[in-house]
Amino acid sequence: MFLPVMLMGADPAPESQAMVFEKARAAVIRGAVASIEKSIVTIETIGGAQPLAEQAGTPPPGRGGRGRPPGRGRPSGPVEEGFKLADGPTTGVIVSADGLILTSSVNFARNPALITVVLADGSRKSARLLGVDYIRRIALVKIDASDLPACEWAEPGEVEVGQFAIACGRGLGGEHPAASLGIISALGRRNGSAVQTDAKTSPVNYGGPLIDIDGRVVGIVVPMAGEGGALAGAEWYDSGIGFAVIKPRIDRVMPQLAAGESFWPGRMGVQLAIPEASLTARLDELFPWATKGVKIESVVPGSPAEKAGLEADDVIVALSGMPIADRMELQRRLSDMAAGEKITVRVRRTFRTVDVDLTLATAAEIGRLMREADEAPAGDEATTQSSSD
Repeated sequence: MFLPVMLMGADPAPESQAMVFEKARAAVIRGAVASIEKSIVTIETIGGAQPLAEQAGTPPPGRGGRGRPPGRGRPSGPVEEGFKLADGPTTGVIVSADGLILTSSVNFARNPALITVVLADGSRKSARLLGVDYIRRIALVKIDASDLPACEWAEPGEVEVGQFAIACGRGLGGEHPAASLGIISALGRRNGSAVQTDAKTSPVNYGGPLIDIDGRVVGIVVPMAGEGGALAGAEWYDSGIGFAVIKPRIDRVMPQLAAGESFWPGRMGVQLAIPEASLTARLDELFPWATKGVKIESVVPGSPAEKAGLEADDVIVALSGMPIADRMELQRRLSDMAAGEKITVRVRRTFRTVDVDLTLATAAEIGRLMREADEAPAGDEATTQSSSD
């Protein structure tokens, strides 16, 4: 057996190309994180409880109707999420020198009684929650301070699929932010609100920045899912499927958030019929025009849909000018619309097309109307639904 021997004074073996690359990559990551770390803060919350069903936007189970026992299947208590977010510090990003900090709405799902922010220098300040966008999962908090190091944003047009991206967070504490390297996997996700990344995202860095190799913020890391409650999407943590809300979408709501307004997902108040797959396929062959759209099974009494004149058996074919081919597309379009927003719904009714205007309501308002319908006497004309559309 022969063993390699390093002679005294001999030059060390040259580094492999892989080793050189790894060292260079690590240096780039450290440099990128160092350029923004003073803008990354820790957010601590104290108190609060699990969100209520109507607050979370989770459709309560069960269906109402005549003869149904009052309130049955309509829980209004704490939501039993499929994934429970542990209590603990999370992350935020300073976006203005006077103390505005962006983070994720998931950090406030429990409606905490006290919020504190720990700056990069270790100083701790009391914070107040100004506004929350429950659609794009971002929130804006404020601390009383000045001359803070605000982050620098990447130009949206310069972000490309395949480029390196680094998810940063201070939820674990420590002198420096935690960092996870990945790439930009996709652009224009969630109706154009976010980019997708395979960098590891989790409660540790929710609310933190996804940065490029120059330390500029590409987006704010948030959990995202098409449907569900206040924590929907968090169950994908560290899965390689992560999202970050981009600046153009944040800019649309920043003035309202700073003014104390919040955005809740909008609901029409209808139950959507589930078509039979085999029948739909056959009809699509014979009458392709007739299978496009989504049939309404029932309408919640007193809801925006009922007030606008929508009826059971109407088929939704367009939403504010955007064609609707199927249930999934309708839910995707609605997922980006806020309560209070006015929309135009085009439906096919028998052999004619009808346009109706309505103002979307919150899930809480729809939930209240459903409970009232459930509790109505059996003889009342009350038809309810379990969907949050």
